[in-house]
Amino acid sequence: FPTDIKVDMLRKFHEFLYQPGWTFEGCGEGKEKELLQNFDKVIDVFSKLKEPYQKVIADITLRMGNGMAEFAEKSVDSIEDWNKYCHYVAGLVGVGLSHLFYASGLEDKWFEKEAEEYANSMGLFLQKTNIIRDYREDIMETRIFWPKEIWSMYTKKLENFKE
Repeated sequence: FPTDIKVDMLRKFHEFLYQPGWTFEGCGEGKEKELLQNFDKVIDVFSKLKEPYQKVIADITLRMGNGMAEFAEKSVDSIEDWNKYCHYVAGLVGVGLSHLFYASGLEDKWFEKEAEEYANSMGLFLQKTNIIRDYREDIMETRIFWPKEIWSMYTKKLENFKE
């Protein structure tokens, strides 16, 4: 799938939430592909949510899409990149959930500010754990999420860790 088209779609993916009937063919594998092919059903459910929930989901989708687009065009080279990548793909999930909890009106005011930092930290922890656990599979699939700043201390090529 051409990177320029992927980047464009990621950057405007949040807009598709407001387009009844929108689906997408020709990208993804397995469950991801199935989700895109049936995204109109997601839109139907989204459109029935209360407006505060829609705003949170659209905002997190916008932020996540922009972050994923950034890393579709560049690699994870530094620890700073790694933290940023993990924030976009996992930290924002926790942040979004925290904002949804607050939007429900069931949480105190302090929760809105305090929970975001903790949710993001937990997301980074979980994503980094997955990257470390799956590094060999990722190398075999030529997906590199482990920062070069770390692995280059031990080898010149990440592929050396295959065996």
